Amino acid sequence: MKIAITPLYGIGDTLLFTPAVRALKEEHPDYNITAFTFFKTTRDILENNPYIDEIVYYPMLTAGKLKTLAFMRRYMLRFDVVINFYPSNRRDYNLFAVMMLPRKIIGHDYINSRFTDFNFMKSWRIKEDYSLHVVEENLNLLRFFGIDNPPIYPLQLFLTDDEIDEAAGFVRKFGGRLKVGIHPGTSSFKNHEKRRWPLEKFVEFGKILAERHKDAVLFIFGGPEEAPLKEFIANGLADTIEVVPVNTRGIRQSAAIMSFMDIFVSNDSGLMHIAAALKLPTVAIFGPTNPTWVRPWGTKHRVVRLGLPCSPCFYYSPKPLTCPAGLDFKCLRELDAQMVYDAFQELLDEVGKT
Repeated sequence: MKIAITPLYGIGDTLLFTPAVRALKEEHPDYNITAFTFFKTTRDILENNPYIDEIVYYPMLTAGKLKTLAFMRRYMLRFDVVINFYPSNRRDYNLFAVMMLPRKIIGHDYINSRFTDFNFMKSWRIKEDYSLHVVEENLNLLRFFGIDNPPIYPLQLFLTDDEIDEAAGFVRKFGGRLKVGIHPGTSSFKNHEKRRWPLEKFVEFGKILAERHKDAVLFIFGGPEEAPLKEFIANGLADTIEVVPVNTRGIRQSAAIMSFMDIFVSNDSGLMHIAAALKLPTVAIFGPTNPTWVRPWGTKHRVVRLGLPCSPCFYYSPKPLTCPAGLDFKCLRELDAQMVYDAFQELLDEVGKT
């Protein structure tokens, strides 16, 4: 059987379908699985994954409609099944699947779906379940292939020995000091920069960390577009704690350096999920999004959130992120740095890194 996976937008969404892909391939090793991506970052996340036979990258979002249609014509009638892994409730994902002209399209029936999202185009679907993690939602799709009780795997990320060795050289000079990684960014797609904890709070966290762990080194991760965030935090912590803004060639080099961190503190972001894939103890900061769905999977972690009555308010839909309570994301603005540090220290104690 030939299977195609529709491209998902984010690093985190891409990582979150990897446990299901592994379970599917192990149950049916004769299946040929092709994953499509439209970002180099998501392609890189899947690189070296032994459970995927082919990765196809094409910049569909910027190539233009005519070029994209010409590209997709090459893949029409090649696949028996197209999987729209969760969350893929935008009509673009469903149109992509239909244009492949497969025998079956499988995915979810979304609670907050509209007719114009074209979810009716799927020939087999299961109901979205708000009580499940995204990994569990994706594992449930394997029922279509006769897999009712799949094994529960962690997120799958495969770095090479050379990548690990290069990263080891980068962090070697810091010796046995406590290495704390942070990610102050998020995707900005659909207004999702609003789920960032304020930068001033990261600075406050760094100052508390410096008082309690005088030998700590703070590594700030993020892509090129997040350079101003790194600079703000580094300037705010000048002469307080050693800060290392991590600037790399790409997401795999960042992940390799992350693998040497003792603990990671992050917004709900793609790098939070990379930390989980690397089995890093992770402190996850949540505001409008739902930790039930996207908490760090398969690693020791703490979720820190203010817990306002109105949160979490986010649900998967094509709409941009807003604050429906009209509180300008108070759930993050008023989340105290001490709360995050207390969760950090508790987790550090649990994993024996004090």
